[in-house]
Amino acid sequence: MRVPGARAMRHAAALAVLAFLAGCDGLVGDGTHSLSVSDGKVVVAGPPGFCIDPEASHPEATAPFILLGSCAAITGQQTTDTPTSRAVLTAVISAGAAGGTVAGSERELTGYFRSPEGRKALSRSGNAQTVRVLGISHVDGVMVIHARDTSAFPGQAVAPDYWRALFDLNGHIVALSVISVPQAPFTDTAGLHLLEQFVSAVRGASPGAAPAAAAPTG
Repeated sequence: MRVPGARAMRHAAALAVLAFLAGCDGLVGDGTHSLSVSDGKVVVAGPPGFCIDPEASHPEATAPFILLGSCAAITGQQTTDTPTSRAVLTAVISAGAAGGTVAGSERELTGYFRSPEGRKALSRSGNAQTVRVLGISHVDGVMVIHARDTSAFPGQAVAPDYWRALFDLNGHIVALSVISVPQAPFTDTAGLHLLEQFVSAVRGASPGAAPAAAAPTG
């Protein structure tokens, strides 16, 4: 069976890397917690303490890219709204699933992301050999990938482990990522919990969607 949505997911993964590398410049934002994209069909919202970085985000792109960081770091002001974990969050929304969906394609997508082509899409450098997939799980239409990428990350120091969720939302495929920083790495449990919060925030803020938690990886 052909993997539905694989092309869109591969493009989303590559775009997320490029935009993240180009956008982590620390410029000040106004503390916005959510942003509507894709003609209002998807609302990107972060967990408590995370705000949209307007300088690093590209909401009007064909496949919108949104970056979120600590509200204090984004605004340059002290705030009581503090994240439970230091991390960088990214969201990439496909231009449209075009018949491809995450739900119902669990086996095909698991095989794809464990293949050299899929690991290449997960790599920051586009090199499959730098990525080890540590776990993939699925629940309630959400695919969770826990990966370790040893490739260099120019311009931004990040920990090698990251968590990514892929799911369908109002005719689009949404890819959410949680990346920790080496100064304050978090445990696997904390990383997954933050991803669950991110998924729930986006689903809860978007029209016609209910929050749902992601499953543990293994």
